[in-house]
Amino acid sequence: MKQEQFLALTRQIQESSAQAKGVVLISMDGAILYQEGETVADAGLIGIAGAAVLRLAEHIGNGLAECPTQEITIRCQHHAALFLPMSADTLLLVVLSADADTQTLAQRILAHMKSLGAE
Repeated sequence: MKQEQFLALTRQIQESSAQAKGVVLISMDGAILYQEGETVADAGLIGIAGAAVLRLAEHIGNGLAECPTQEITIRCQHHAALFLPMSADTLLLVVLSADADTQTLAQRILAHMKSLGAE
């Protein structure tokens, strides 16, 4: 994903959810590729952990009747972190308010990416 595409996706996310605070594109090795808005203090650690969690979820999903991972949400008292696979090489982290509807937002993001021809 190019930076212009990332910025357009970030705008679309902010239009879809006023609760979105920040967006990060992470490579599957955990490197931060692009970042916009308020995210986490240690983005590098979150990038590495997010990539590892997504790989684990994909492994578990493959064992459960080829169930592909669509989203992973980690929620605490004040925030939620939504992880979405964007491609074979990248994942998206969206930081939101804890009470945000991450499933609906995930569906909107994936539909947006599909409309752009991304897999």
